[in-house]
Amino acid sequence: MISKELKIRSFAMVLCFTAPFALAEAPQASGGLSPSAAADLLFQLETLQQEVQSLRGQLEDQGHELKLMKESQRDRYIDLDKRISILMSASANEPKYSSAPVQNVEQPANTQVTAVKVPAPTNSLVSSPLVPVNLPPPTAQSQQAYNDAYNLIPQRNFDEAEIALTKFVKDYPNNTLTGNGYYWLGEVKLVQGKSQEAIDAFSTVIKSFPGHSKEQDSLYKLGTVTDQLGDTAKAKSYLQDVIRRFPDSKAAKLAAGYLSKIK
Repeated sequence: MISKELKIRSFAMVLCFTAPFALAEAPQASGGLSPSAAADLLFQLETLQQEVQSLRGQLEDQGHELKLMKESQRDRYIDLDKRISILMSASANEPKYSSAPVQNVEQPANTQVTAVKVPAPTNSLVSSPLVPVNLPPPTAQSQQAYNDAYNLIPQRNFDEAEIALTKFVKDYPNNTLTGNGYYWLGEVKLVQGKSQEAIDAFSTVIKSFPGHSKEQDSLYKLGTVTDQLGDTAKAKSYLQDVIRRFPDSKAAKLAAGYLSKIK
C-alpha cells in the first residue's frame, strides 16, 4: 500500500510539472497553444487522472480487505478464548487425583453400571445396546502418567498436553483412566482447532469405553462439534441420544439447551 501511495504522489508531481512546461513551450514556438499540443496535453492529463483514480480504487479495495482480515482475526481470537474458557471450566470441575495410593484413584468407569438400551437409535455410535466394559484400575505408574498429562491443561500448555495424553492412551490403553485420557485429548484438540481429530477422540470414548463416566460428555461434545462443522442432522442425533440415555445428567441439560438453538 505504501508503494501505491508513493506512485500516486509521483503522478501528482508529474501533473504539476508537465502542464507548465507544455504551456510554456507552446507560446515560444508559435505565439499560442497549437491544437495538436493542446490535444496532446489534454490526453496526458486525462491519462494521469485515470491512473490516479485506478490506484485510489485499488487502495480502497486493499483497505477493505485489510479491515475484513482484522475482523476475521478478532473473531477467531474470541472463539479461541471462549473454547479455552470452557475447557478451563470443565478442567476445574474434574476431580483432582492423587499420585500416591492407588486406592484413592478415581473410578470413572464403574463396572456395576448397567447400560441403557436405546430404542431405535439413529446414530451409528449407538446402533446396538452398549455393554459396559470391565477394565482394571490404573497402576501407580499409569496414574502418575495421567496426572502429569492432565495437569498440563490448567497450565494452558495445550501442545504439551496433547503429546502427553496421546502417549498416555497409547501406553495404557485398557484401564479405567484411559477413557478420561481420550476425552481430555478431544478437548485439547478442540481448543487447538483440530475438530476432526477431536471427533475421533470423543468417538473412541463411546465406542471403546461404553459405560464410562465420560461417555455422556463425549456424546454431547460430538453433537456440538458436528454442528459447528455443518452436519446439523448428525448433531441433532448425538444431542438427542444424550437426552434419551442420560436424562438426569448435566450433559442432557446442555444438550437440550443447544438443541433449542439449532435451526
